[in-house]
Amino acid sequence: MTSSRLHAVLFTKEGCLPCELTKVKLLDVITENMGLNETISVLQKENHSALVEAYQLKLYPTLLIVGPNGLEQERIVGGKKIREILEEKLIHIYRENQL
Repeated sequence: MTSSRLHAVLFTKEGCLPCELTKVKLLDVITENMGLNETISVLQKENHSALVEAYQLKLYPTLLIVGPNGLEQERIVGGKKIREILEEKLIHIYRENQL
């Protein structure tokens, strides 16, 4: 993950109900705000073990806000917590990237 811009990465796990609910919320947010789909990636833990290890992820879902060169800026853990702030965070990232 290298970029000069902010980006959100949602890490999920297979068979995780909070992860699935969070992905549904994400789809709703992106459907309502089409430009936001460029601000987030969804990665399944089982397919990205190197990143899981690099970011020392233990709980899912986890939303990471990363900046230049993939440096972690913020970490939000837990489906309910992520769902509550997801739209706000993605809009913030989108606006920051427009500057």
